[in-house]
Amino acid sequence: MAALCRRDFLFGSTAALASLVSARPGRAAGPRVVSLDYGLAQTLIEFGTPPAGLVDTQGWYDWVMEPPLPPGIANVGSSYEINMEMLQLLQPDLIISTPYLEWIRPQLEKIAPVKSFPIHALGSSPYPHIVRATQELGQLVGRPQQAQDLIDRTERDLQAAKKATRRLAEQKLAIITFLDARNLRVYGPGGIFQDVLDRLELQNAWTKRTNEWGFGDAGLADLISIGDNRVFYMDPVPPDVLAGLAGSPLWQAMPFVQKGHAQRMASVLMFGALPSVSRFARLLAEVKV
Repeated sequence: MAALCRRDFLFGSTAALASLVSARPGRAAGPRVVSLDYGLAQTLIEFGTPPAGLVDTQGWYDWVMEPPLPPGIANVGSSYEINMEMLQLLQPDLIISTPYLEWIRPQLEKIAPVKSFPIHALGSSPYPHIVRATQELGQLVGRPQQAQDLIDRTERDLQAAKKATRRLAEQKLAIITFLDARNLRVYGPGGIFQDVLDRLELQNAWTKRTNEWGFGDAGLADLISIGDNRVFYMDPVPPDVLAGLAGSPLWQAMPFVQKGHAQRMASVLMFGALPSVSRFARLLAEVKV
């Protein structure tokens, strides 16, 4: 079994790892999983198999929103500082993570087998990687049909949103997040927001380069290039930013503001999985023009 475990760590064989975690004695049906990533946790919850532990449970309703976080999930610290003692107490059969936390993998492997899912920051559209991770995770936790159901449901959500957003197709759209009163992120190729815009056949108003995570850092003055196209600024917005926008000459001078084309949007997890894809598509479909 040790050889099997090591081989899976090195080569990521989903079938081998599924066999390993399901073979642990004294467990109920399905492995006991701890998720170190919100997007993977979203997926488990949609399967009906929520994780036993999750990073930063307090931040779920600031950044993720959907699906609702079931009660009783243990907080295992933050993505910057995993609580190894809590992990050990939870006695997981499996820890799921992303390459972002690969640097602590040797410590995690002392507690339980680890499966890392490369989804974001790959320099390409994350959507096919999210679908593949959904399928693999479904196999690992014994929910392959629920995984396929989630994939199919997301496709239906995108198709429904495509019909409902035809009125938005008359303008280009920009999606931004305020970091503070002067600095922000603008989203483009390489992230799920662009994936959804593409699937809905909507055009992105931001044409400048974005990084492998799908966003570009910008200053408030850079938004002048958006012209009078539509801008969505996404929650959570720092309180001082909201208070300052109304009195900001620079913000008020933006053509999209003068045209009434700036709108606040509820939070969507930019590094999320299929539930975030559906949520973002639905929020666009609900926009009042």
